[in-house]
Amino acid sequence: MSNINERLSARKYDSIAKRYDKTSEGKYTARFGRMILGLCEPAGGDKVLDVGCGNGRLVNDISQKARIVAFGVDVSPNMIEICRQKYGKIIFKVASGENLQFDDNSFDWITVCCVVHHMENPWNFFSEARRVLKPGGTLIVGEPLYPFGLRQFFDIAISPFLKAGDNKLFSYKRLAGCFTESGFEINTVIKKGMKLIIAAKKA
Repeated sequence: MSNINERLSARKYDSIAKRYDKTSEGKYTARFGRMILGLCEPAGGDKVLDVGCGNGRLVNDISQKARIVAFGVDVSPNMIEICRQKYGKIIFKVASGENLQFDDNSFDWITVCCVVHHMENPWNFFSEARRVLKPGGTLIVGEPLYPFGLRQFFDIAISPFLKAGDNKLFSYKRLAGCFTESGFEINTVIKKGMKLIIAAKKA
């Protein structure tokens, strides 16, 4: 792995891969996944990439909507092994979201569920996402949306001790800025409780 966040994330998710759906984090993330699923409407033949795909549940659910070509990447080898065992028709790779190993203009949709705050340099990911999306392709990102005080407490007092590769939680302004500064046009914003979903097209 290229940085400490990815190494810590891989170690953590390797350790819980087999029981992920039953963990509190797995259940929490699934709620974001359902919101992302509601926004992702691929057409037949579309290519879809789920970054930080975990155990593959979200990208598999998306693949039930249309006859798509689906891909998933994650830094956890154990998660990817589970994906390959469960969902043989989807292509899975162990890879970093900050260095997407795909050609330019490859995908119609990219989904990312509760992953960007684990990245050491989120702007690398947004740049890479724009590169591999086709013109007019859509990026959908889901992230926790905590109030300022709680976000500061998490970043300073909790995140350094989790050893899970967590970096810094996002405000709406910071996450939206990652999109717009990377050449995306935001078309959908959903704020529901402490959940934030942003969908945007490659400009």
